[in-house]
Amino acid sequence: MTHRLLYPVALLLALAACEQSVSLKVDTEIPTPVISRMPVKMGVFYSDELRNYIFEENSEDRPNWKIESGSSHVALFDQIISSMFVETKEVAGTTADTTLDAVLSPSVAEMQFALPEETKTDFYEAWVKYNMELYNRDGSRIAGWSVTGYGKSSTEFMKSRDKGLNAAVNQALRDAGAKFALGFHRVADVGAWLEQFDASADDAD
Repeated sequence: MTHRLLYPVALLLALAACEQSVSLKVDTEIPTPVISRMPVKMGVFYSDELRNYIFEENSEDRPNWKIESGSSHVALFDQIISSMFVETKEVAGTTADTTLDAVLSPSVAEMQFALPEETKTDFYEAWVKYNMELYNRDGSRIAGWSVTGYGKSSTEFMKSRDKGLNAAVNQALRDAGAKFALGFHRVADVGAWLEQFDASADDAD
């Protein structure tokens, strides 16, 4: 009798684990920001870690979570960087390219998620933190700083966990992209570096 009862219980536990698991590849649409392009020829280097970034967790509360977002990070910076500078080019590393003024290298420092049942709210939430590195044409480091983004989506509109998480990640990436674009020149070392291009423009006038 005891063994007969164990099988239904085990089955229910397995089904519950499947319901809590997440296997998601983030699909992101990034709008083009309307900003003035800086007179800079900028390269961008995407590491393999960024291209293939996967959030994974296998805990009691989050069994078999796997959220792939590498292509979305690349799409974000492709769109944002091309709108910020007069010329952009993807490069294979951060070392010298004499046709460029500098090279940007973004990396994912951290991603976090929260489910409605965890926070006792009606929202799926996502956070992303990027580490940004800016290198001179000779490969020397100009500046390093962090950019964070936050996004959420309502259970009212997103009935499935995958759709809710995807929408929250989209919002987080857009938020981070906007902060990066608007705050780029406000980073102290970046602002000091950019002064040379303002001086060149004045000389040309």
